[in-house]
Amino acid sequence: MLETTCPKNTIYFLNDSVEDLFEELSCNETSVLVGGFRITNNTDRTQSFYPFSSTVPLERNVLQPGSSKDTSGNYILFNSSRNSYVPKLQEVDPTGQYQFGTQGNQTFVGGINQFF
Repeated sequence: MLETTCPKNTIYFLNDSVEDLFEELSCNETSVLVGGFRITNNTDRTQSFYPFSSTVPLERNVLQPGSSKDTSGNYILFNSSRNSYVPKLQEVDPTGQYQFGTQGNQTFVGGINQFF
């Protein structure tokens, strides 16, 4: 839902054509507005990762299988191995959509393409 702040004791008049411009934003549209990327865990294991950039401090995030999260950053640090600790640093588009996936013993982060 859009949150608006208006000064007190102010009257706003909206005609039908202007009222049609207001709509609820999707998660993807909101993440673009506030700056951030969406990541989904498409593996069978819990994934820990650390998104960051020059203005976003390194902070641990955890995703359960099948869950998604909107977060900020230009890079993501994660464990790329299912059997041991093999850290991987990957650059991401700060407004993109990504998913954790696995292939054999490797965990990867891949982008999700959207066609409009």
